[in-house]
Amino acid sequence: MISATQETPAVAITTDTVPMRARSANPSTNVTSLHEIMRARDNGLGVRETAALFAASVRQLSERGHNLYGRVLLEGTDAEVMVGSPHEGSERPMIMMASNNYLGLSTHPRCVSAAREAATNYGVGSGSSPLLAGTYPVTKELEAKLAQFKKTDDACVFSTGYSANVGVISAVVGKHDVVIVDRLAHASMVDGAKLSGANVKVFKHSDAEHLDRVLSRCADYGTKLVAIEGIYSMDGDIAPVDEILKVCRKHDAMLLVDEAHSTGVLPGGGAAAYFGLEGQIDLVVGTLSKAIGCCGGFVAGNHDLITYIRYFARSAMFSTAPSPPVMAAASAALDVMQDEPQRREQLWENCRFMHAELKRLGFRVSDEPSPIIPVIIGSMDAMRQMTLELHHNNICVNSVIFPAVAKGSERLRISLTANHSREQLLEALRCLEQAGRNAGVI
Repeated sequence: MISATQETPAVAITTDTVPMRARSANPSTNVTSLHEIMRARDNGLGVRETAALFAASVRQLSERGHNLYGRVLLEGTDAEVMVGSPHEGSERPMIMMASNNYLGLSTHPRCVSAAREAATNYGVGSGSSPLLAGTYPVTKELEAKLAQFKKTDDACVFSTGYSANVGVISAVVGKHDVVIVDRLAHASMVDGAKLSGANVKVFKHSDAEHLDRVLSRCADYGTKLVAIEGIYSMDGDIAPVDEILKVCRKHDAMLLVDEAHSTGVLPGGGAAAYFGLEGQIDLVVGTLSKAIGCCGGFVAGNHDLITYIRYFARSAMFSTAPSPPVMAAASAALDVMQDEPQRREQLWENCRFMHAELKRLGFRVSDEPSPIIPVIIGSMDAMRQMTLELHHNNICVNSVIFPAVAKGSERLRISLTANHSREQLLEALRCLEQAGRNAGVI
């Protein structure tokens, strides 16, 4: 996630001086940071030189044992998974706290069976774009279920959640329009806004009053689109959708809510339902890759808008349609959500327990429990040390660095699922406490 408001300092960096300056900029680790590499590229360093600089940085991280990217799952993602580490040449079971499989549906027998049956009936690929010859009965079935689930007229699927945001935003606004995005909006929304050719403005994170002031200066634009998330992917906080919708209605602005991390997670099945606003949000975008446990994206809304998007969203129009097995598995997952509500209840029980225990141990965490719990470390070195120690103790977590988050808020991003047992959570807490004390974080 890249903030829409991040600005790269204007620093004069030349091809000759970048490697030396960048490598000396972080003497404690002597590793070129991602921000330094991005800054060098922005200031004119050629792509070959930038790639060489980045490759050297990756090698340095690997030599120090800190390159934990690209770990390979050797079985379906779950609360505990056999993980292979290509940089170590090892394989071992790890407690998985880096997966968005919130309800544990990616390996649910009904979802696997549905995918297998669809593969037998239709093959593993769709073979064409959605509007040409890439739509199957399982695709239409899923779209109908998504519309019903979100209490909208219609829904349209995409190959990924990212392509859904990019396609929807770039389709519904243009050069005479304006997009106002939350400061912490996902990169896909920022990219969609930029690709649309519309004017792009930013409002303070979840600040309805600031949004009101921004919109008051946008009266001369045609279509006004406000873009937010239901649950924010890096902080785990819930957007005040009700307050933001009131401001949008006041200024005759459309509201797009990205429900990637809230679909199937919040009570009622999403942020719109959580606030009692089902059917009132102009565009509900989401992904099939989080709680639904598959891959792909969707948009739900008014029939006319969805029909328009089907024909004008270039990320769908010029992409091969999602495969029939994935569509069938996602359709089955929606059924499981309805039939097994205890999964969501267990997820939130795990969230409340883990959040309370992390606070008790003295970690800096979010104000409220969520399936996404950011553990703020605030130091690159301490975060790397903790991530590596947790890895060696068979706890798989994601570490998030600047510029994905602000400087000083480097964090471990813990993701919880309904399938985590209390024993697994306790073991993870034990290891987190030990790593935190060893790094001087608590």
